[in-house]
Amino acid sequence: MIELRPLSLSSFVIVLGGSFLYCFSSIILPASGVSSSSPSLLSLTAANTTNDTTNINVTLDEVPILNSKGVALNSLGKYNDSIVYFDKVLAIDPKNVLALNEKGNAFGGLGNYIQAIASYDKALAVDPKNATILDNKGVVFYHLGNYTGAITYYDRALAIDPSVVFASYDKGNALEALEKYSDAITYFDKALALDPNHVLAMIGKGFALDKLGNHTQAVFYYDKAKATDPRYIPDLTNKANFLDKIGNYELAIIYYDKALAIDPKNIDAIKGKQQTLATLNQTASAGS
Repeated sequence: MIELRPLSLSSFVIVLGGSFLYCFSSIILPASGVSSSSPSLLSLTAANTTNDTTNINVTLDEVPILNSKGVALNSLGKYNDSIVYFDKVLAIDPKNVLALNEKGNAFGGLGNYIQAIASYDKALAVDPKNATILDNKGVVFYHLGNYTGAITYYDRALAIDPSVVFASYDKGNALEALEKYSDAITYFDKALALDPNHVLAMIGKGFALDKLGNHTQAVFYYDKAKATDPRYIPDLTNKANFLDKIGNYELAIIYYDKALAIDPKNIDAIKGKQQTLATLNQTASAGS
């Protein structure tokens, strides 16, 4: 139920049966026992990643395939299992950037943000100018509701590589959460200039336009997103549900509203929003 972007900085993978709930990025780079000729991450199926989590003696030659298996498990949402593989790698190569980043991704998927940040920080200590890891750390802050903190990391990523599509998109999301809609559109446009088929940037831009009162253009971008790749649309509700679960109710409402802007009859989004609003009201009453 997560969006995984391989650390080639060029693409991302939607977890099977899931959504872009926790948007983080993976790395493929020649670092500490990881070769550029490592097996394809997605060629590893559930059959060859679920029955081999017992403790084994690891050699440097085995690091690439162990990392690949761990990433494949992350893509299936099997985070506890993936951590086993990354720990095997880190036991013999504590500075393996790929394993450190992916372990952070796994902790993020489990909602263990303290451990996620700790793992990203270890990776950044080895590779401080890695734009993907900086963006991943920003995503943790975003989900925790620290949008200003998130933007700090997105800006650092973009300063290193302005062509990183997801960093522009992520910054647009954070600006949108801060109700800086015009600024958000600027960054959604940057993402779309780099990737004209970036569905999530289309949805983000549509939402920001709607908030600015430009309803006609908002509908245009919602319809364009739906026509480009409708698989993303149900995931808006899933992400809202995830945000509600971790207690970021205000951001959850934003994603329910995005889902309802595209499909006003979305029963799951309607019910989810009602429940989140009820929780917000209860929280406000308890604090008054």
